[in-house]
Amino acid sequence: MNGFTLFDTTHIMWLASILLVLIFLIYLYKFSNIVNQQLYLKFIFWLLLLLECAKQLFLLVQGSYSYWSPPLHLCGLGIFITGWHAYLGSRTTATLLYALTLPGAAIALLFPGWTADPVGSFLHVHSFLFHALLLAFIIPLLVMEQLDLRWQDLWRAVVFLALTVPPIYIYNSYFQTNFMFLNRPVSGTPLQWLFSAFRASGYLASLAFVLLIYWCIAYAPLLKRKEL
Repeated sequence: MNGFTLFDTTHIMWLASILLVLIFLIYLYKFSNIVNQQLYLKFIFWLLLLLECAKQLFLLVQGSYSYWSPPLHLCGLGIFITGWHAYLGSRTTATLLYALTLPGAAIALLFPGWTADPVGSFLHVHSFLFHALLLAFIIPLLVMEQLDLRWQDLWRAVVFLALTVPPIYIYNSYFQTNFMFLNRPVSGTPLQWLFSAFRASGYLASLAFVLLIYWCIAYAPLLKRKEL
């Protein structure tokens, strides 16, 4: 089978299915005791890790392993952030999950970069499941207000990006990859609109500006709640 297009029947069915499963998982998490909630988070982390290992093995067996294969996208790095939070949750991991992993996974599902993968193929299913699991990790924590979120902690996300973006950008430039979509946009997505508006010279700055806008919107309720 061929791939799919944004918001066609296949895409909408995936999004609707993910939404229904998320609602069930939120309900399950909400009415679980603290021990089972911790087990849930660890289970999601290990499932993410196993899925990524399966993908790496699949690419090796298929003989298609390449410089594109390491988990260097923001959502790939989310594996390690979820594991860090599941076992050693902190304000740093809470900030990274809310400020970076959550928007990254949500945008990936709304504007997937794997539309060319044949529908029903391993990579097609893997990509939807992987990003859905990231949301399944974060959203129950948000609903239960179990993430210690403070706007003063945004510097932690800035430091994380300062440590990861430069080497990944260099890796992209050297190996002609495009992890984190730093070097060029995905066609047909909002990133393409940014690239068209600001061109290559202003693309990264526009990404940073959009992220800043998201942070302002995402953290505004926290400020309002503090005032109350």
